[in-house]
Amino acid sequence: MRTEKRLPYKQSKTRNYWPTDNPAGRRTKLFRTWRAIVTALDDELSGISDYLQFPALGAPSWQLKAFEDMLDAVICAWVGICVLEGTSVPFGDDTSAIWIPQSALLSSRRSRP
Repeated sequence: MRTEKRLPYKQSKTRNYWPTDNPAGRRTKLFRTWRAIVTALDDELSGISDYLQFPALGAPSWQLKAFEDMLDAVICAWVGICVLEGTSVPFGDDTSAIWIPQSALLSSRRSRP
């Protein structure tokens, strides 16, 4: 999604992400972040939003965690596809790396000597 930092999408950390908001405001912001992620994923994996059904805004925390886990799984699978297709960039070293799907970083990395 070409963000400068990790998106605030973990439901257990909403108080840390938005400490001055009330619980309802935190949940609204969490859902907004989730929607942005699902929209971006749908651009890459057409129709995936049909399978990522959001819990109700007032759902219990365990249902939010279940959705978050499903979202994590889809993201991991997509990144794996990108690695296999050669459309991702590793950031790290020979023992560990984080793989970033194709982005503007890929173009600049390819142009390096």
